[in-house]
Amino acid sequence: MAQDLKTLIVLFKAYQSMINQVKLSLINTDLTVNEFTALEALYSKKELTTSELRDYVLVPNSSMTYVLDTLEKKELIKREKAVDDKRIQLLSLTNKGNDLFKESYEVHFKHMRKFFNELDSHEEKALQDYLKRIGKIAQNDFQNKT
Repeated sequence: MAQDLKTLIVLFKAYQSMINQVKLSLINTDLTVNEFTALEALYSKKELTTSELRDYVLVPNSSMTYVLDTLEKKELIKREKAVDDKRIQLLSLTNKGNDLFKESYEVHFKHMRKFFNELDSHEEKALQDYLKRIGKIAQNDFQNKT
């Protein structure tokens, strides 16, 4: 019976171990994982609405508000009203946020890449494919039941 969910247990343990490593990679940045993920999304997308960013960071609304407030206090992001719809808030990095992200990403990348370097390129691609596949199956099932 325990074998039936062994893959799920392995997945959860690997996830927790990797989250701990992400935290270690950010230890000298004064950023949380959620803050770093928000900066990463804004760095790559340049400008996002709050709801678009929430989808990237994968946190609840209340947590996203806290993350954005914190990033704004640190002067790492700016919020502006959309020209065509004042109800929509557009988020982007400040120069300070852009600089901090680039600096911290370099350290983060080097720290995290060493774990994936243990896999050859075929293994890494297979891992990505399997995780995407099981993630899509679970997401579709969830959406069909809610």
